[in-house]
Amino acid sequence: MKVFGLLVAIAATALTAVPATAAVTISGGVAVAITGVSSSTTSIDFGTVFSNTIFSVVGTASGDLAGTEGSFVKISDLTATSDAAFSFTSLFGDFLGSVSKVTVTGTTDNRTVSAYVLGLFTPLGSLGGYEAGAASATFSFTQTGSGKPVSGSFTFASPPAPVTSVPEIATWSMMILGFGLMGASFRYRRRSANVTFA
Repeated sequence: MKVFGLLVAIAATALTAVPATAAVTISGGVAVAITGVSSSTTSIDFGTVFSNTIFSVVGTASGDLAGTEGSFVKISDLTATSDAAFSFTSLFGDFLGSVSKVTVTGTTDNRTVSAYVLGLFTPLGSLGGYEAGAASATFSFTQTGSGKPVSGSFTFASPPAPVTSVPEIATWSMMILGFGLMGASFRYRRRSANVTFA
């Protein structure tokens, strides 16, 4: 019986023990201006492939990423479609992810394409003591006329920045139709027929 009690005590201690080193992931963000942007279409839209012909540079940084200002970032091509792969490499870490949301606003005379990428960030160099963790990159590409140059920038955040969602037209249509049907059902009254027997 004493052996059983000893085994239970050892098992309980092992299950509740805290590891000596807990994994710590990066918490912070950077803003990057993309230089030398080219696009696969004369007017940017869904499906456009954005290329970066020159290394981009970190402008501002916060949190654990403070001190990375001025670092070069080599970004891959970004296709403005859901599930398209994207990556970047830098001296402070590598990011690999896929596009989870694309929005297009404006007309062909003044259009902005935004893409939200979710993925995994692996810290390197001076940040090598941190564990890999979830992160996001939010892109914005702007063109002020068909065939005109495209400007771009992105922000990188770890943990991932929240996604702001706007309901699609079909969602709004279904909601309005539902409210209309509810209103009609409240308005409709059954007329009861009184039957009398002689």
